[in-house]
Amino acid sequence: MAQRQCEKCTEMVDEAKAFCPACGHAFVEEQRRTGKSDFEAMDSTVQLGQTMYNQMLSDLGLNISKSPEKVEKRVEVLIPEAAPAQPRHPSPQTLSPAAPAPKPAAPAPANETVKWLFIAGAFLVLIFFGLIVVAGLLYWFWPRIVN
Repeated sequence: MAQRQCEKCTEMVDEAKAFCPACGHAFVEEQRRTGKSDFEAMDSTVQLGQTMYNQMLSDLGLNISKSPEKVEKRVEVLIPEAAPAQPRHPSPQTLSPAAPAPKPAAPAPANETVKWLFIAGAFLVLIFFGLIVVAGLLYWFWPRIVN
């Protein structure tokens, strides 16, 4: 493929490219629109002014009038932090009666709960299919047992 040199940064660029990948210089001059587009020329086209746009956003519960520096940042803790490591052998200070009571056991992690729900669901499905098999066997053999 043929290459050409960028006029701005002197980088060698493939001739098929419209922009220099190094500096972004455009090799093809963009055409400017001088007239109205078909969409703009339609009677039913409505262009919102800046105040109408802000009103529409506030109706949606959004507010862009605040700059990012002034926006309050909230941090929510989703996973509790791990407790500091306890010594293996209690010191005399930890055996004193003023020592705080131990914390209750933490709930099972979500993936453990999902695992048990999956096992319970599989067990119920197996019981259901077992009942279907038993009903089918009874349907098949019942006339032979009765006669």
